[in-house]
Amino acid sequence: MKRLIAIYVFNAWEERNMSLGTRAKYAFYSTAAICLLTTGQSLAADETPHKTQEMAEAQKQASTRIGPTSGTPVNTMISGGGVIARGKLLTQVNSSFRDKDDIVENAGAGARTSKQLIALLKLRYGLTDNLEALLVPGYIYVHRDAYDRFDSDHLGGPNDAKLGINYGILQQKQGDPLSLCLTLGLNLPTGQSGARHPPGNDVWSYNAALGITKVWPSGHRIDGAVGFTQPTETGNLGVRKDTSFTLTGSYRYIFNPNFDAGLEFTVENSREWQQNGVDMHNGYTEMYAGPAINVNFPDWGMWVGIGAYLPVFRDYDAPTATDDIRIDFKLGKMWSW
Repeated sequence: MKRLIAIYVFNAWEERNMSLGTRAKYAFYSTAAICLLTTGQSLAADETPHKTQEMAEAQKQASTRIGPTSGTPVNTMISGGGVIARGKLLTQVNSSFRDKDDIVENAGAGARTSKQLIALLKLRYGLTDNLEALLVPGYIYVHRDAYDRFDSDHLGGPNDAKLGINYGILQQKQGDPLSLCLTLGLNLPTGQSGARHPPGNDVWSYNAALGITKVWPSGHRIDGAVGFTQPTETGNLGVRKDTSFTLTGSYRYIFNPNFDAGLEFTVENSREWQQNGVDMHNGYTEMYAGPAINVNFPDWGMWVGIGAYLPVFRDYDAPTATDDIRIDFKLGKMWSW
């Protein structure tokens, strides 16, 4: 604006050499230009506080509705794109109960039914605002029903623990439009060997996943991930597992900082395993989905959740006793120093 006025004054000095008509035209157009510029600046100045006010109201709405622990998935298999902030530790206990009494692809011979309980302890620590370390040890217990010439019995023991890192490519809390996270990890051979322990465990594996999370100020949240796990050797009872792929997702509506609810799904595909070099013909693809809720305690940095999942799609290479329902539970806390 100041520059335009200076140009106008300079040219006004020069207009002494112009004719009367030329000077009149010059004065008209110059005055019109200055008026338009002044009006535009005034409108922009009026609009800026309005936009700032809208942003402030949206942030206020989000802060009153969405707590720091709101909307996290319940299912043990689902992860998203968020990364723990530097210096914070997340501890979370996940458990999944699975009742395997629904026989699919039954060719007349049936299959051995069972009940299964999986327990995981998830430990995540923020190394930086975009990088975290994670450790996930676990335990599995399986009660197998009597079948054919086999009496009922049970299996159990530690799972192969997962050790890895999460790198936040994008983080919504840092101003990005969404959160995008890359996970790289190793499964450690912490499982046990023997007839009373799950087959195929006690091996080195590697895994990777790409997760996404998006939260809207209105209270909507989505999480999802796609990943794979690749065992590298033969495990317990001479069983060598093959590559497995997962696709997971979650939608939540956050009613207030203390409660949210939504739907979650998991899709898992595994190639068939081998035992002592012989194909076991147990490849499968399965999808489960169902509702889940969270109760959050923001003042304590804690949350508890439960979900129930039913089969949507199941395809198996052989008669298989599968879950007619899965019930997952979680209890978590965020620690700060």
